[in-house]
Amino acid sequence: MSIKKTPSPVLQWVKRTLKAWHRAEVWIAICAFAAIAGLLVYDVVSRELFVPLLSKLGLEPTQIILYGSQKIAVYFLVVAAFSGIGIATATGAQLIPKVAFNLVPSRWNKLTNRMADMVTAVLLVGLTYLATQFVLESMASGQHVSGGLNIEIWKVQIAIPLGFGSAAVRYLAFAIWPEVRPEIAGEAE
Repeated sequence: MSIKKTPSPVLQWVKRTLKAWHRAEVWIAICAFAAIAGLLVYDVVSRELFVPLLSKLGLEPTQIILYGSQKIAVYFLVVAAFSGIGIATATGAQLIPKVAFNLVPSRWNKLTNRMADMVTAVLLVGLTYLATQFVLESMASGQHVSGGLNIEIWKVQIAIPLGFGSAAVRYLAFAIWPEVRPEIAGEAE
């Protein structure tokens, strides 16, 4: 008869926190993609339907045009893409080269996975640092996005270190608590 071990309160808290964090990132990505779709649909409908219609009625249609909507959609795409890094990490859906799979005996899988998670966390911390420096330089320059929009570029770029940092913290959690690590397709083959 086997006795099922109850996870420690810390492990339970880590699991709940990572799950809530994942949900938040998914909602950020959903909202960003919804904003992209809304902006692009509005842009096309306003240019192709409302502008010609209002022009034929003798009205000035320029008030309904959202200038820079395509650029704004690209900036939302940056947010969605970098939240996707954390989402892929949380679900085990990231791209993994299978070059070194089965290189070590399967009995070492737990150890090699923990080492790989720690190395990946360290690399992602480095990328987070570099991305943060990039954003700080943009902030210091006061540069604004192109297209006549009055938005400082660093407010869009901040998604970059946040995405890398999110994945780094997750990989660190995987290394410390292997129980929270997602199954990665093809890993056990």
